[in-house]
Amino acid sequence: MAVLYLDIETSSKTANEGMVIAIGVMTGEEPEVRFSDSFEEEKRILEWLREKLEECDLVVTWFGTGFDIPFLLSRSLLHNVDLTRLTEMPMLDLYEWSRARLLLSSYSLESVARFLGISGGRGFKEFHGGDIQSLFKLAERGDLESRRLIVEHCREDVRVLKLIHDRLKPLIESSGWGSPRKNSKEG
Repeated sequence: MAVLYLDIETSSKTANEGMVIAIGVMTGEEPEVRFSDSFEEEKRILEWLREKLEECDLVVTWFGTGFDIPFLLSRSLLHNVDLTRLTEMPMLDLYEWSRARLLLSSYSLESVARFLGISGGRGFKEFHGGDIQSLFKLAERGDLESRRLIVEHCREDVRVLKLIHDRLKPLIESSGWGSPRKNSKEG
């Protein structure tokens, strides 16, 4: 089964007020990230994601059912980019799985990674997802360092997502969540 790990960065928490500024995917050993700083570029990276989805059988996310997928679908409607495959293909939301099966004080990607002994290469303390909007404002003005930080943040989140999945896989499969299905909340 070909697995695609998916994470996005956005300029706002809602799709009608912001846009997708980075899409990170991982199907092999290294994450790929595409950055967007304009409406036209956003359409291009959504089309890139559509092509990537054709190559996989399962999408793994962190809070994807609650944020990434609805945001992507909303923006794809605006751009007339067909991302229907996201609604049809099996998905595993590791956030949802962790909340249902683990008893932790926090279910952020960072907290679960730390609990499992997985460290982020950039050091999670450098900045958090909420800082992305501020960095994007600088990137829009041509600040290449801000753009690099957003891309690296997305890349690291995808890498950590895969490491968490690898670590949880035996439990996920034994609980019945490992088999492909449309809604990861089943099982």
